[in-house]
Amino acid sequence: MNKNLQRLLPKVLTMAVVAGSLSCMKTPDLEDKAVPATAQEVSSSLVDGWGSVSPLTMLKGDFLFQETEQQIDTMDPRLVLQEGITISNITETTDQYDYTFLYQTAVISGENSSQSTREDHRSVMKSNATDSNPVQTASKKKSKSTDSAALAIAKSVLAKKSDVKTLGDDYEMTLGFERVLMLANSCIMTDDLQKYCKETLKVDSCEIKCANLTKTTEVRPAPDLIKQQSNCGGLPNCQLNVKKVTFDWSILLKTGTTTEKQKVTYTISMTPDLPFLPRVLDYCSRGLVQIPNSTTKVLVTVCNRLKNFQRNTTQN
Repeated sequence: MNKNLQRLLPKVLTMAVVAGSLSCMKTPDLEDKAVPATAQEVSSSLVDGWGSVSPLTMLKGDFLFQETEQQIDTMDPRLVLQEGITISNITETTDQYDYTFLYQTAVISGENSSQSTREDHRSVMKSNATDSNPVQTASKKKSKSTDSAALAIAKSVLAKKSDVKTLGDDYEMTLGFERVLMLANSCIMTDDLQKYCKETLKVDSCEIKCANLTKTTEVRPAPDLIKQQSNCGGLPNCQLNVKKVTFDWSILLKTGTTTEKQKVTYTISMTPDLPFLPRVLDYCSRGLVQIPNSTTKVLVTVCNRLKNFQRNTTQN
């Protein structure tokens, strides 16, 4: 485990969530008032929040540290994942720039943590290197999956229906830009999602609806670990200008005259004051999850937050 991440691992208090205590909870009553939002409105809000920045602002040696917390109903949030991401190498070919990342994780359960380190990779096509639109930028995640954004989110949301322990995402490295890109395309119904609904979920059809889109701006203090850096990492007044986008994403599963709905609220905060890699400050999802072997649902909130970013100002 890299010392950068290891020294940031705090001692975590044990929080035991037992089935007996959860079974006593009542299903929360959530307001279901919906002001429809089009796919274009959601996408435009996220593009505006992301702002203008080139992926080429990612430099060799840049280090990012982030944490994921999970909150069940009104219980205190608990730390479940810590991630350290370091750009270990950048190579240039005729058509693209190839980035190698050192990805370090600590999966936390009570006072115990399981740590791992591995390499991950991304590529940026030279033709798109200065494109600041996250819907079009060719910075892409190298993955075996070719799922559309809508299908990827649907799989994630439906997987949480009956698993109270599910995190916001898997333990694969996901850059902030990729979260923006995923959400920006999430309200577009796709053929692969419709096929998945019919062939895998065995329903007649499915539909995506997005609603309750809000956009806000605020000024917030820099994360504590950035404050500790010389000159607060170059941030004026040690503050960040922030744009926050929130919207409800719902999937409707239709069989005959029956419709089952699963809704998740997404909130993502971005700042123009940081470069490409750490530009997303926090990413949260909030929705009802059914307790196994019970008809009770609990409200689960999962938030991934930027805790530190260290810029390597010397390019090698």
